[in-house]
Formats: sequence, C-alpha cells, structure tokens
Amino acid sequence: MICLFFLSISIGLLSAAETIVIDGKTYTLDTLANFKVGPGSRYTALRLQSNSRLDLYFLTVDTSNPYVTIRAALGRDSIYTGEQPSAVAKRKSNDGAVYFAGTNGDFYATSGYIGYPVGGCVVDYEIARPPAADRKVIAFENDKIPFIGTMTYDGYLTRGTDTMPINTVNHLRNTNQLVLYNQHNGKTTRTNSFGTEVLVELVPGQQWKVNGAVRLKVTKIEKDKGNMAIPKGAAVLSGHGTAATQLNMLAVNDELDLMLGIDNAGVKTSYSQMIGGDNRSPMLNEGVVETAQVWNELHPRTALGYSQDKKTVIFCVVDGRGSSAGVTTKQLAELMKSAGAWTAFNVDGGGSSSMYVKDFGPMNVPSDGTERAVANSIFAVSSAPADAVIASIESYETTIRLPKFGVFKPRFLGYNRYGMLINKDVQGVVLSCDAATGHINAKGEFVFSGNTSGKLTATYGDISTTVNVVMAGEAEIFIRLDSLVIDNNFGYPIEVQSKIGLNTMTVLPSALNWTIRDASVCSIDDGILTGLQNGSTTIVGKLGTFSDSIRVTVEIPTKARLEHEVFQSTDNWTLTSSLTSWNTHFAPEARPAHWQHGTAVRYTYSSTRSPFVKLTRSLPLYGLPDTVHLVVNTGDASFSSVIIGMKAATAGTPTPVSFNAVGGSSDIQLSIPRSAFMHNTTDIANFPATLEYITFYLNTNSHVAAQTYTIGLKEIALRYDYITTHIDPAPDRNRFVVFPNPANGASVGINGHFEAGTGIRLSTIDGKTVYRSIASGESATIPVRNLAPGTYLIQIFTGTSAETHRIILH
Repeated sequence: MICLFFLSISIGLLSAAETIVIDGKTYTLDTLANFKVGPGSRYTALRLQSNSRLDLYFLTVDTSNPYVTIRAALGRDSIYTGEQPSAVAKRKSNDGAVYFAGTNGDFYATSGYIGYPVGGCVVDYEIARPPAADRKVIAFENDKIPFIGTMTYDGYLTRGTDTMPINTVNHLRNTNQLVLYNQHNGKTTRTNSFGTEVLVELVPGQQWKVNGAVRLKVTKIEKDKGNMAIPKGAAVLSGHGTAATQLNMLAVNDELDLMLGIDNAGVKTSYSQMIGGDNRSPMLNEGVVETAQVWNELHPRTALGYSQDKKTVIFCVVDGRGSSAGVTTKQLAELMKSAGAWTAFNVDGGGSSSMYVKDFGPMNVPSDGTERAVANSIFAVSSAPADAVIASIESYETTIRLPKFGVFKPRFLGYNRYGMLINKDVQGVVLSCDAATGHINAKGEFVFSGNTSGKLTATYGDISTTVNVVMAGEAEIFIRLDSLVIDNNFGYPIEVQSKIGLNTMTVLPSALNWTIRDASVCSIDDGILTGLQNGSTTIVGKLGTFSDSIRVTVEIPTKARLEHEVFQSTDNWTLTSSLTSWNTHFAPEARPAHWQHGTAVRYTYSSTRSPFVKLTRSLPLYGLPDTVHLVVNTGDASFSSVIIGMKAATAGTPTPVSFNAVGGSSDIQLSIPRSAFMHNTTDIANFPATLEYITFYLNTNSHVAAQTYTIGLKEIALRYDYITTHIDPAPDRNRFVVFPNPANGASVGINGHFEAGTGIRLSTIDGKTVYRSIASGESATIPVRNLAPGTYLIQIFTGTSAETHRIILH
C-alpha cells in the first residue's frame, strides 16, 4: 500500500502535509518539486521531517515510451579516472540521443587504478568490465528491460574447431591469460612486451553484443611488443604465455567467432547496459525489504530499482552528512518501495551521490560540496526528434500549498510534443481560478482570498493545464525587512512572506492584525504603512498564532532641497591625502566669502604618483531622497576626477560614482540620482542610503610644487522630487470624495473642486501606474472595468498638494 502513497504525490493528490513511516519513524512530508523532465520521465523532490530531516530526489522513467532508453556511461569513456555525471551527460548528448537525467553508478577504486569500477559495466552492448562474482549489478535488455542480481561472465574465441577461453575483458593481463581489450580500456592495451597482441575488427554487418556470436577479422599481429593501440570500434586480443602461443597460430585476414556471455541465474539475454553496486543482497527483492544484510550507517545514498512489471525504472538519491541526515540501506529500501519499486539495490553513495537533470544540473546537495567525478553513471536518454515548439506546459509542482491570503505565481515549464523539456521558464502564461478559491491580482499572481482549496487554470495560447491549490492552514509568517525608513509621500504595502517547502510567497498585508506601539508616528490602513510625523516606533503583525515585527523610522523632509550636511563640524569626517607632508587639514576660514556655510580643505602640493585628497564618513541620508548634490568650489586647483562612494542599505560595498575633469573658481554642483547606485530605485530596503567617501584625484598639470591649494565644501544637499512637483508632504485628505468604495462596476467617481490642470493617477499598491488623466470642474470618472480585483491607490495632484485614497475593486 505504501507505493499508492507515493502515487498520490506524483499525480498531485496530497491535500496537506502528509506523513509517512520509514523504519518505524513517522515523518511529515513536503513535495518540493514534481515535474516532467523528458519522454515518459518525471522528477520529484521530497522533504521528510521528524526529529531529523531527509531530502529525497526521485527520477521515474516509463521505459515503454518509444523515445526513452536507459544507458550506462563511463567517465571519460574509460574504465579509469572518472567524470562528473553532469559532464558525462553534456558530453554524450547529441540530436539523436539526449542524456536528459540520471545518477552516479558503481563503487570504484580510489587508489592504484583510480576510477576502475568494482562491479560489472556494459556500455551500448560492449563489456567494459565483466561482473564480479560478489557484486550485484543492474543490467538492461536492449536498453529497456531491467534485471538486478549477481551475474557471472564467460567468454571464448572460436577459429574453426579450435576454442580459446577469454579470461576477462580490459584491465590487467595475468599469467597465461587471454584478454579482450576494447575502446573502454583507453587508447592502448597498457600491456608489457611479454606476449602477442592481435588487432581485430568487426566483419561488415556485425556489431558488438553480449550473449551472442560476433564475427571478427584479424587485421594486425604484434609479438613481444605490447601496449597495442586500440582504434575506435575495434578490439585487441592480448595473450600471455600459453594464450600467446594460441594467438601465434593466427594470421592476418583470419575470421574468428567471439562469444562474451553474462549469465543471470541461468538467464542469458541481450544485455546492452550494466552498472554494478553493493555486495550485499538486494535491499529490496520482489517487494520484500532486506533486513539481514543491512548497511546500518546513515550516509548519502543512491539507489536503482524497477516496478513489478519492469516497465518503470526508478532512480533515487538521498542527501546526507548535512541538513539531511542520510539513510541506512533498509531505510533506502523502504523509500524505494514507497516510490513503487519491486526490486532495488544500493549503488555508490556518500560524496558520489548525485542526481542530474538537463537544463538544471545536479539536483541534490552533494556532501562534498560539489559534484564528484565517478567511475560510471546511468541515464535516461531521449531519442525523440528535435522539436522547439511548445506543445504542453506544466507547473514545477502539481500541488501548491498556500496559507490563507498567500500570494503566489507558479513558474511553468514548456515541453514539445515528445515530452522533452525545451523551456524551463515559460513567460506569458495567464492564470484563472474560481472566485471561491481566490482571485488573480493585477500582476497576474494568484491570491488565496477564498475559503476553499481548488484549481488554478494556466493558459498559454491554446494550451492549458491545471495546478492544485491547497490551503495550508496556519503557516509561519515573516516580514521581509527588519527595519525601514519611510516618509509620508506614499503608502508602503508591508511585505509579508511565508515559506512552505522551497516556495517563499507573499502574504497580503491586509490579512494581518497590526499593532503600532506609537500610533502618532505612522498609520496602517489595509496593510499599507504611511508616515505621519518624524519619529521611530515598532509595528507588529499577527496572523493566527504567528507574528513578526518591524522597526519603522519616519523622516519627512520639510522642503524640496534639503541642506543635509553643511560641514558646520568636521569632527565626524576623516581627512587623508597621498602624502602627510602636504599638511592636509580642514580650514573653515578659507571657504569662499560668498558662502553662508561650509568648510574648506587646504593642502600644500608636492609631486607623487596618483595624488589624491579623500574625505571619509558613513553619512546616512535623510528620508528617501531622489538625488544627492555635492556643492564644491575648487579655486585654483583642478581635478582629473572626483569619485563619491554611495551605498544603498542592501549593498555590501559602496558604489563609486565618478565625475571627470572637475575644476574652476565658481561653485560646482555634482549630482547623483538614486539610479547611479541603486539597482532597484523603488525598493524601500535600499534606505537609508549613505554617502561613504569623497575622493579628489588631482590634475597634476594644474598643480605647482610647494603651493597651497583650497577645496571649498559648501554642502551635501538632498532633493525630493515629490515636493518639487508641488505635492504638499502633509496634504489635506478631505477635499475629495471617492465613490463607490469598494467598487464593482465599470468606473469610480471622484467629487470635489478640481483646479484647472489637476492630475489624477491610479496605481497598484506597489506603484505601477494603470491610469492617468487631467481633471477640472467638480467631478471626475476613472474607468476600472478591465482591472483585476485588488487594492489600488488614487492620487490627486493639485497646484499645492497631493491627496491619496485607497480603493478596493471587486
């Protein structure tokens, strides 16, 4: 019955955080990702939580799909060294065979012959390493039908009535042995000179195979030389002692019959792919979990298995040695059984465990920190024709769990008609839903404003899909910012978030109950924060039993251009220059006579490389200025550049803002807009901004040794654009009436006296303008028929003030 539980995950039937019992311990389970990755193939990431955590990654492949096969691959196509699975997949992929997902494979030698697989390995019908008697393997008949068990090797060569046993394939040639070397051994046989080597090639119409006769032709014979080259597609028969004596009887152009056999408990079939694994009994055998031979330590693990009908191959990786605890092989077997496996075995784990998906790379978190180079890997491979047309879309998760009033926009993947992933972030998908579940806001996001779980319909052109939406009950909330600076110019929608699984989502601030410790400083209306007067306070938002707080500082400028720093005191500034002998110092008495405030810096120049004068101070800027102005007067000196270090609150280091060729005896204003040092000028988290330094780089052509120069520093001024457009920072909010509110019709009306040229702006609560007009007379109308439901702001700009109204559209 446990496999039915996993089926409910894979098709998106879970209605809440479910539980699962593994090795007697109950875990809650979250689905972190669940989407198609190729023809007949699906990737699922799960997180199990108890007193420890398990992160699981599954890949299920329906091998009955005509466009998918299972293939093994050696690192660097050699039985030695190794290669990361992601690198192998990229290197091996081509238009007719795309290695789109897979995992690491067998254990391997970590000293001596590094990378040599411990168990058997077959790649595309060609044996790279015969199976070992004490090791389990997984093998595939014609790239499709899986088998797990202990397999044995036998091989022989026939010429007429003479038969020669082939002791092994590749690697070492021991006393009196005959070894077949193929391309997987490398470019040469690596043998010594004590023997005979015969180069053979396939007779036309023949191909390499397992458990079937292969006709070969002798093309070259070398005696007592060794290390014969192995051309691609050919092979070398290498004999020592008595085996060499038998090879010496051959001649060029002789034809031979080769039989390389692999026996699985009496079953001999056309095995095309094989990798090895654990030496213990299969951890899951025909539905029964192995309890006697258990690797009873918690480690990262990789497992491979298949369903009872052998039509579904299941790959699994479990992270360990970190936030995820890792598992024993018994626990791994139970997890594989939960995924629908009938038989499964353990392959190399630890730092080797890795799951790869095309276009994403390694999906798990390797315990070494990075993906490890391993001996071999095993992949799902697509043979579908190339096709770049999106024929279907799918969300990254078939079921999305959200808290009440959660806001989320799913991301969608695009697939061609063969089920191959061709776009991992499809744009232009339009969402819709039943009103009982929620609504879609102006930004195209789903808002869980309803009272019942339901479905989202996602439409892309004439293609559509659905996503299950499940109410998560209570979920922990957190406010994005710990503190912020705000003025009274606009309402700030408090950014509340919640995290479920890997998804961090917005929660409508209007859904929370807000408490303001000092209500004279700011107000909160429908989750929108507005500054009232200068000061600081703490606000607390609560949703159910969860709450979070934020420190709010209100800084309201009194005029459009504020002289923020007039250098009345320079105690907080640090002054440096290229040479101490310049005697660089503040000299307020030397400032220009026409200034009412400011200071000056004086220095006596002497020649040096890259001469400069620098003022340093981390100066917080008041409120939310749009532009920063530095006013200077350089007198007789000129400067190749002046660089001002500006820092947004979210930045780790200052951004240098440069002004070239600065000089002259008149006042100079250097202006810095927000955009010069803020990536996102509307993000409130960028404030308070700071000015960190001012550096003057001297133009040496304008300086004379032993002469004293003066730099006048008048002020650092801040510009607030909303005041320059004559919007009163403390407007009368009762001049106009907006109706109806809430509104559900085609338009919204405004009554009041509109002076000629009064501007009207309708915007979303995050500041996006959706309508503008100019009004006059005693009334105005705003069309809202085509707007999505939600909260909007109406701003009315008169000649001397601005008035803001919040309105709700249904």
